[in-house]
Amino acid sequence: MNHKKDYSGPYHGYDGFAIFARDMDLALNSPTWGLIGAPWSKNAKAKAKATV
Repeated sequence: MNHKKDYSGPYHGYDGFAIFARDMDLALNSPTWGLIGAPWSKNAKAKAKATV
């Protein structure tokens, strides 16, 4: 039984590359990235100044 739910591996061999590519795709295209602002955007800078 795998106790680590965030690990899907194994990443070795030819089949491992497909698993790794799928995991990278899920991480990079996650909808949660829309919940944070880019540090170079004007809104993020204004928010950072207000909290300092």
